[in-house]
Amino acid sequence: MQLIFFPCRKRMDLAKRFEEATSSTSFNISSLVMNRLYPIVCAKRINTKFGSTVLLSIRDSNENVQIFLPKRYSDIVSDNDMEKINSKAVYLNLVYKGICDTSKSYLLAIDY
Repeated sequence: MQLIFFPCRKRMDLAKRFEEATSSTSFNISSLVMNRLYPIVCAKRINTKFGSTVLLSIRDSNENVQIFLPKRYSDIVSDNDMEKINSKAVYLNLVYKGICDTSKSYLLAIDY
């Protein structure tokens, strides 16, 4: 049997990801505070019973919170955008702007 040792940093990164996955909570967009900046930690495209969507992990106080983007927003997030977010090439914030009076849909923005 051969033992394989990983550098300490890789083990720490994996441990951190496990901790973040465990402590992550799914939130409804309407529960976010209006006009507050929520740092985007990671983004991934997933398939749900309603079709493909983007799941964002955002930072709220001291915990990660998961938000499913509405279809109109998830359709415009490219794989390249998600790669930049996940590799920390860009640091973006999600901003909840409220609900549209006429369509009753959630209004979101991205801030740098």
